[in-house]
Amino acid sequence: MLSLMIALAGQAALAPSMPVSSRAEGPVNPITPLNPNANALFDRDVALKQWAVRIYDANRDGWLTLYEAQGALAGFKDLADGDRDGRVTTYEYDRAKEFIAAR
Repeated sequence: MLSLMIALAGQAALAPSMPVSSRAEGPVNPITPLNPNANALFDRDVALKQWAVRIYDANRDGWLTLYEAQGALAGFKDLADGDRDGRVTTYEYDRAKEFIAAR
């Protein structure tokens, strides 16, 4: 759980205003640095990986590239951060997983 918080915080610190298209192969602004740990969250959680691949796998190969994972991480953070404070608490993380599982 702590590593999730670190990955999400790192994503926010590296690219706080990086617009990412969910169907694009990469970030909209190629000058913005990528979060190299974006795949870590999805590699540890099977349910989140299935969700991310279903929505963000632009080339439909069944895997998330580093570029695809940027959008997936941003999408999950947007979904999970209920109070929009830039952080995902364990409570928000659990609620987001329940929401994804119910879909």
